[in-house]
Amino acid sequence: MNRKITTLVVGAVSAMIAATSVMAGPIEDRVKEMEAELRSLKAMIQEQQKQNANEIKAIEVKVAKSKSDAPQYTASKGTEVTYGGFIKVNAMYDDYKDGPPPTARIASNILVPSLIPVGGDNPSSADFHSDVLTSRLFFKTKNQTSAGLIKSHIELDLLSGGGDERISNSTNSRLRHAYLNWDYGDDSSLLVGQTWSTFFNVGALPEAVEFIGPTSGTIFNRQAQIRWTKKIGGGSSFMLAAENPSTSLADAGSGIAGSNFDDNSIPDIVARYNGKSGGHSWALSAIGREIGVDDGVVDESKFGVGINFAGKIVLGNGDDIKYSIATGNLGRYIGLNAFRDGGIDGAGNIDLTSVTGGYVAYRHHWNDKLRSTFSYALSTASLANGLASTNTEEISNFNVNLIYSPTPALTFGGALISASRELENGVDGDLTRLQLTAKYGF
Repeated sequence: MNRKITTLVVGAVSAMIAATSVMAGPIEDRVKEMEAELRSLKAMIQEQQKQNANEIKAIEVKVAKSKSDAPQYTASKGTEVTYGGFIKVNAMYDDYKDGPPPTARIASNILVPSLIPVGGDNPSSADFHSDVLTSRLFFKTKNQTSAGLIKSHIELDLLSGGGDERISNSTNSRLRHAYLNWDYGDDSSLLVGQTWSTFFNVGALPEAVEFIGPTSGTIFNRQAQIRWTKKIGGGSSFMLAAENPSTSLADAGSGIAGSNFDDNSIPDIVARYNGKSGGHSWALSAIGREIGVDDGVVDESKFGVGINFAGKIVLGNGDDIKYSIATGNLGRYIGLNAFRDGGIDGAGNIDLTSVTGGYVAYRHHWNDKLRSTFSYALSTASLANGLASTNTEEISNFNVNLIYSPTPALTFGGALISASRELENGVDGDLTRLQLTAKYGF
């Protein structure tokens, strides 16, 4: 019986009792009247209960139907499963100052500095391109076990290509990340699988309309690895990783065609310290790597090293500055493999290339929905002895971004990008790109 009806019953009974005390007449008649009133109230209560039961049943049917229509998944007991990603649509107008657009399709989707045409005497050309290839999808799991928290992450995008633009614009999916992370202690964890190289501070990469942004000066690499992390306190931590190796060499007189080699006998070793002080968070990383080749004729290897210092400074007004500086035998780790690790001379010896590169980026918030990022990136190489002067010696790019988010999940942006590439012999080329994008995260 609900509260309203109970109150009604009590009030009615009280009124009738009071009435019998002041009204004249036989007591028996008053009792009969009270019994009639109670029967009437009882019928009202039963009708109300029946109506409530019907309403509850209708609600239960609706809930059951909505559950049957919802997406279903099966997971092991205690496992939390989430998914997300974004749809990103790009439109780009490219003006190549020193030749026709590159034949490699990837150059139309993202900025690849080493593919900028050079020559000077070639006529400039323009190219318009649009795609959705940088859209991505990820799945994550989380499971708290007696051995600690275990998480996994698998992520795909569409940059592998494989289709054409004449009819369907189909494409292949591409694996970005696939790893598990085991928190086996309150301050210790172990990661196994493919993800960002420990040498790369992802948190220092600035927001940009372009796929990467300061491409010419940033460390950028994903690969299989095993990584141990130890939290030190105060936001600091130490990482130690063994990562998949790869060598990229050019011919410097050996007669061997320059190529990528997978002849390394040891993994790339990375040590990294993450620090934080107020609004400044940063990472100092060091890498040691074997650079070698064994093709049946030449069996040679050298040991290369490199360091990277990258971070983020949050200003008092909410703006931020992000930066990175790296130097050493970086090879494939910087500028999307714009520079070879070294060259092989006529005697079969390897001579290593040294590279120094970096970037600085400033993001300004005009208001809570509109912001801009300005970045400049540069890398320059000291090429190995004997390498042809037609090898890339310097790459750079300057980006101006304007980004608007009417709601956090929805973003529209535009960017003006100026990029250049110069060979050791002084021949260079330039690219000016206007890029527009729409992005919805889910």
